[in-house]
Amino acid sequence: MMPYNIFAEIAPGQTRVGFFDRAGIIQHVWLCRDDQPDLIGSVHQARIEQVFASQNRAQGRLADGTVISIRLQKNQPSAIAAGAVVVVTIVAAPRHGKAWQAVLDARLVTATLVLLPGQSSITISRRCGDAAAMRALAADLQVPDGFGVIVRRQATGIARAQLQASIDDLVTDWQASRASCDPAMPARLYDGGDLSQRACRFVPRASYHKCNIGDAQSALIDAAISAAIQPEVKLPSGGRLWCQRTHALWAIDIDGAGADIQKYGFDGLFGEAAVEIARQIRLRGMSGPILIDVPRAGLANKKFRSQLQNCLDDDPQNPEILGMTRGGMLELSRPHGRAALDDMMADDVAQAALAGLRLAAMRPAFKPVHLAVNAAMAGWLAGAGKAAVSALNRPLEIEICLDDDQAAVAYIIDKVAATH
Repeated sequence: MMPYNIFAEIAPGQTRVGFFDRAGIIQHVWLCRDDQPDLIGSVHQARIEQVFASQNRAQGRLADGTVISIRLQKNQPSAIAAGAVVVVTIVAAPRHGKAWQAVLDARLVTATLVLLPGQSSITISRRCGDAAAMRALAADLQVPDGFGVIVRRQATGIARAQLQASIDDLVTDWQASRASCDPAMPARLYDGGDLSQRACRFVPRASYHKCNIGDAQSALIDAAISAAIQPEVKLPSGGRLWCQRTHALWAIDIDGAGADIQKYGFDGLFGEAAVEIARQIRLRGMSGPILIDVPRAGLANKKFRSQLQNCLDDDPQNPEILGMTRGGMLELSRPHGRAALDDMMADDVAQAALAGLRLAAMRPAFKPVHLAVNAAMAGWLAGAGKAAVSALNRPLEIEICLDDDQAAVAYIIDKVAATH
């Protein structure tokens, strides 16, 4: 997998994280709002409230009252029953009104391996390509008593020393951070690590940096977000991708109507489409079923599928190409994880107010800042965003002078001192 430079812009109320590949292109974006806890990767003791055996699911509740949906394996032990307290790991954010998603047992996940506290085996993912080489690699790893490991397919090409260092770091962090709790009561056992730990675990060979609001990396994160919430993606050949979402699935259309086929050929169109589709899947946080409408072009279609698979191999979420549907659509599946980017940007009021706070944070310290907002933004800043305003660390004057319009953009009012 490619190395990444991770840049985090820490602003009042929200941290924005861009994952830049070695060419400087953003492949992933995280938006972490202070008023919305990020539970991904956290480990809890949860109380089971209902079991839905036919669906291999259970509903549980965390210590703070958060409802979770727990994925069960077939033939789960009888201990998984209403009233029982079980250890779970949160693996996916809510979407379309659904609850946080969890799996049984403690799991500390990185791009290349999964540490399993309380277990003892070392196994390899069933999706590893060269199983013999991966088994040989796994046999050389040292794991302390009381821990198991799953070696993921992204470990291919990663040095044994680096994998061993990841195991050692995860074990150390678990032992240092795990809370001691009454096993019969709901509680949080492990918080998932700080933001830099979570980000560096998400991709291998990563370096983590902080960037200032408004600098080059911050501007590139802005541009990536703005582009990724639009349905249209232009390709160099003149073709386009259309990325659209329903409650049930994501759909991607490769539109070659405007492409210069004479110059680029179908191979050129499909090659650039494969690279950009894989990027858009990562950038937008697509998950669940993904259907791609590929123009019919004979042998070029088979080559496209191979190119797309190569591009998807770098994705920590392990997308899987399932094949062609009877209707001629290429079907993929990508496990649910962090919230999709359009979900994070859907709260127009909060995002507009947070953008205003970023502008205010760029002004000279200790000088009052006058921020023009609408009534909805002012309400959010006085309520859920109150802590974000406090984090600004400079006087802020809120002036309601914008219409209540979803497209309203907060801005700074420059007060000019009166002269005589």
